[in-house]
Amino acid sequence: MIADVQLVVLGAGGLGCPALLGLRMGGAKRVVIVDHDVVESSNLHRQVLYDLGDVGARKAEVAAARMRAVGIDATAQVRELVPDDLDGVFAALEPDAIVLECTDVPALKFACNDAAVRHGRRTVIGAALGLRGHAIAVAPGSACYRCVFEALPPAVLVPSCAEAGVLGTAVGVTGFVLAQLACALADGHADDIVGRLLELALGSGIIRTLAGRVRPQCPCNTTRASRLSVPNAAT
Repeated sequence: MIADVQLVVLGAGGLGCPALLGLRMGGAKRVVIVDHDVVESSNLHRQVLYDLGDVGARKAEVAAARMRAVGIDATAQVRELVPDDLDGVFAALEPDAIVLECTDVPALKFACNDAAVRHGRRTVIGAALGLRGHAIAVAPGSACYRCVFEALPPAVLVPSCAEAGVLGTAVGVTGFVLAQLACALADGHADDIVGRLLELALGSGIIRTLAGRVRPQCPCNTTRASRLSVPNAAT
């Protein structure tokens, strides 16, 4: 049950805030919030856990306090994440923990996916820009983020929210979808959605589900094969 699962939210901004609210409504009782940034007034319209009185405070600490105020055991980790950190993050988790990648850094999404695959962990990854969003739940044996997107595109092809803009409701809807996927994973009801990419075209109201297929050349397939080839210690 989700109340027993440790949920780790990476990023407490536009995606992380609605994801945390969605986890609360889904019955989560234990969350870890990881973010190094501070609350800024220009982001309040989409970072819905904060208000003007929080400007300048650490997002992770404020978000954790908001969660504790509604009865959730929430811990803040004020730290800046870089791709090389993700293996350490996953290695320190409880065995059944679920990670929600809610940052706005594309490289961290691929690093989170790769760490989850290497450690055999469950994770949910999403992004939003403009009027569009996407989300995927990854579990051992499923297609992964790289099966869909393969590799991080060149930086010049990935505009930031500041450059391309993002509607507050777009990150809100995407964040709630991430929470729903995490709840499904935690409650064991994710068989029909794990490894599938949900594409949210919010301007037109169209939501597409792309069937997840493990790409033969994907590192997740190699990692899975290497695990299966390890002899059982009892034989």
